[in-house]
Amino acid sequence: MAEPPPRGQHAALHLHPLSPDDWESHRDVRLEMLRDAPDAFWFTHADEAVYDEADWRERIEGAWLVQARDADGVVGSAGLGSHWEPERATTATLFGMYVAPRARGTGVGEALVHAVLEEARRRGKSEVVLEVTSSNTAAAALYERCGFVRTGAVHAHPRRPDLHEVEMVHRS
Repeated sequence: MAEPPPRGQHAALHLHPLSPDDWESHRDVRLEMLRDAPDAFWFTHADEAVYDEADWRERIEGAWLVQARDADGVVGSAGLGSHWEPERATTATLFGMYVAPRARGTGVGEALVHAVLEEARRRGKSEVVLEVTSSNTAAAALYERCGFVRTGAVHAHPRRPDLHEVEMVHRS
């Protein structure tokens, strides 16, 4: 899991799968991402700022989460969720993708996406889906570089009628 990111651009990067004991660092980066990029996520900073330790621990237990860390701390995060419906048994979802502004363009995003795809394969998932906000062209380009393609499905944004969520898929 600690292999260097693609293109060797962020050599000091370490990928750390989370356990419930990592709840504080998860809380901190999650609240940072909701402040920094509010339109990129379904929930708001106000929604999640009220969570207590038990809530954060439960969220970690309910999914596979990974953080990208360097010598200065957490620089990114991503999650993998599985679908419980029998007809979607081989499908997983990439969610909560975030790279801190200071680490953007350094390979952190690619490293996180590849870690999620690797974990999906390890869990027997042949398809990983995600939704990216229509205004987030940098994230869409990252996902395309990592092998995701648009499915043609578009969903309403949870708070902004002028934006929409574009579905993308990666098939192994």
